[in-house]
Amino acid sequence: MIPQKTMVLGLVEQDINSGRYSQAMKRLVSVSVTMSKDLKFLSLLCLVQKGLGDNAGQIKTLEAIADITKTHVAYLDFMSALYAEGRLNEALDVGLYLQEEALSDVNARYHTRMMVRIYLEFCDYEGVNEIIGLYCQDHEMDDLMNWARGFVKLAEGDQNQAVDYFRRAVEINPSNDQAWVSLAMIHDEMGDRELATANLERGLDVNPNNATGLKMMAKWQRQGANTENVLNRLNYYMKTHSFDEEMSICYIQLLKESNAIDEARFEVEKQILNDPTNTVFARVKNDLLEGTGL
Repeated sequence: MIPQKTMVLGLVEQDINSGRYSQAMKRLVSVSVTMSKDLKFLSLLCLVQKGLGDNAGQIKTLEAIADITKTHVAYLDFMSALYAEGRLNEALDVGLYLQEEALSDVNARYHTRMMVRIYLEFCDYEGVNEIIGLYCQDHEMDDLMNWARGFVKLAEGDQNQAVDYFRRAVEINPSNDQAWVSLAMIHDEMGDRELATANLERGLDVNPNNATGLKMMAKWQRQGANTENVLNRLNYYMKTHSFDEEMSICYIQLLKESNAIDEARFEVEKQILNDPTNTVFARVKNDLLEGTGL
């Protein structure tokens, strides 16, 4: 690498460390023609794209890195980015390729966890069982795999076994909020709302941004739960997910039922200001003004 290009990449690293991603991108563009196959250039480009929120660009860069290096880690990074972007079929293709490779223990665990998540997205419980079975020939199941097996048992109609797997998941990792919420869901279905609520509280204490758990709690509130507790949790969530439409409607509903009309109206106006073409919140506003149900 010639000195001038080395200097440019050094300046890019400084920009990244300072959060100056736009400036870093300009520097990278200036040397992109001659450095498009350089791994350090591509690695820095990936970091800059992440900082700028350019997910599509980052995926292309990760694919280029994987094509050049042919390493399992690079393919796993590419697979993970595809999954995060919702490109599940492409992520699965990469995962199936890696399934034929001799992965290290660390990479095999990460690969299995990614494959489990993808199969769950597709509701492919046979795939979940197969990939976990392959992994467990030489390894023990971790919390995510126990959680996934719980869903397999639910699909098979075996609630008791599902509870056992979800319980194992939180015993292995008490910070697995998804498993806590799953326990809450199934205990509620089995008629134990008190235990379900306790599990749901644990899950939301671990991760206050678990949207599934919050929606469950908002629904249960209308059947006698602690309104103030639910409103506080929804308020916290909305501070970092301001324009989550479904959660915003739950929040407005609870505010209205708590006679916090001014706060409900403010939330409605915020959503309308963000997207004046969204007719949902226009109807919600009318309902508030008319005093009818949402």
